[in-house]
Amino acid sequence: MKKLFLLLILFSLSTISLSVIATENAPIETATIEIEAVDETQIPKEKESQETNTSEYQQTGEWQFSLSLGYGQVESIISNVDDYDLYLLPSISYYGDNFFLDNTTIGYTLFEDSELYIDLVGRLNDDGIYFKLDDFGVFTALGIQPPLRDPRIQPEDIKRDISYLAGLAINYSIGDFDIRSGYYQDITDVHNGYEVDLSISYGFMITDKWSLGIRGSAIHKSKKLLNYYYGITPEEGLLPIFTYQPNSSGTNYAFSLDSEYQINSSWSWQLNYRRSFLSHEITDSEIISTDEPDTYFLGIKYRF
Repeated sequence: MKKLFLLLILFSLSTISLSVIATENAPIETATIEIEAVDETQIPKEKESQETNTSEYQQTGEWQFSLSLGYGQVESIISNVDDYDLYLLPSISYYGDNFFLDNTTIGYTLFEDSELYIDLVGRLNDDGIYFKLDDFGVFTALGIQPPLRDPRIQPEDIKRDISYLAGLAINYSIGDFDIRSGYYQDITDVHNGYEVDLSISYGFMITDKWSLGIRGSAIHKSKKLLNYYYGITPEEGLLPIFTYQPNSSGTNYAFSLDSEYQINSSWSWQLNYRRSFLSHEITDSEIISTDEPDTYFLGIKYRF
């Protein structure tokens, strides 16, 4: 957490410095907050990046590429998996009249008006990603190995596959608030479980160049999903008394904060922070190393 507090201080100092040195004639693109109502010429904000949990309006039929350079970390919840350090954060998105692609999320809009839209959505399941953080070394992961909670659990035996989920998502705007809910089922035959999520977002402009978005969310995970990812088989626990299977579904909660400070039409400072609160059905498993994992990133972003 010391790294996180240092990054927050650097972000504040950077934005103050930029406001002093920016010239009045510099081209400015005001950062768009997340919770504005849908405009016919813009794409609804909730179709967003999985990596950064932020979103930006773009014209229909337009590809958008960006690359952020900085530092961040995805804290591992699995005992034998290192934390994942982020230095480069790429993003790619496309929004057509109905079809959209946002990094690893794809979707098709079934209905849309000024306050409500309904999408068919496919996305990665984050539980599987936690088990694969060591494999994401393309951005240079140099995390510190956390200690095993229980030496009876053999690290090399804890292996899980990533699953892909698909389902229906509904978004509704009420004033400056966005409410989103969705149901997603495993379509990759990994665990055959499901997730149901609900999130409430609120965003505002601190200045004409500095935006801030806040979100609270809950994700309910089925018993099948939890059993697959966090259960411990007799082979993994060495002895039958060390096995674990969640006896019910469980609900995770999360709080996130996303901010951008616009330098000009191409460059901006970016800050993302998320804290999750895991259900006891997950934290009761011996392979879990933390109850409240953090994910954060601070850097400078360039839009191509």
